[in-house]
Amino acid sequence: ETSKLSQLRYLSLNRNSISGTIPPETSKLSQLRYLSLNRNSISGTIPSDMGKLSQLYNLWLNNNAISGTIPPETGKLSQLNILSLNTNSISGTIP
Repeated sequence: ETSKLSQLRYLSLNRNSISGTIPPETSKLSQLRYLSLNRNSISGTIPSDMGKLSQLYNLWLNNNAISGTIPPETGKLSQLNILSLNTNSISGTIP
């Protein structure tokens, strides 16, 4: 339940064998500045709602099984300093 994590700023779950997709509820973590989910088995696409994370500064999703394109909404992340998506199956252009 993400409503109890409304002030969360840093979430690192690297190397935990996490599978499945990025939960849409992640976009409700409005104060999140750092999200690192690298080196797991996350699949599916990057949710377009990630563009709602206006405070996000670092986004690490590398070394997973993410596919599809980078959602255009990612271009709204004006505070984003690091976007790491290497070693996935992402195609298309960077918004």
